[in-house]
Amino acid sequence: MKKEIPTQKQIDICKKNCSAITPYSLEEMVAVAIKTIGKNPTVGMRNIPNDGENVTWFFYCGENSEDPDFYQTMHIEHLTDYLPNVFDYLCLEPGFSFIIDGNGYQDVWKNNE
Repeated sequence: MKKEIPTQKQIDICKKNCSAITPYSLEEMVAVAIKTIGKNPTVGMRNIPNDGENVTWFFYCGENSEDPDFYQTMHIEHLTDYLPNVFDYLCLEPGFSFIIDGNGYQDVWKNNE
């Protein structure tokens, strides 16, 4: 899989948050709660994959849910149609999460393992 070259903004976000720069491929799978798109805030969680798991990120807007049908999987390349505002954060290493909103708020952190 061809990895995308990180943008300067992606590099800056990784450096600012003490994350390794982890390039991604447009063919990687992510999980998106499509029914929540348009709500605030937008939350992204970089997955630490287990054996056989291939989803690299989880994204939802507004409130999270335990509903088994909450997330739908897609390739990263399709995120431009749904959540183009998350691309600046895609190079964060596994274990990182972020929250952003339409008013310029952002918070990035590494989850406790």
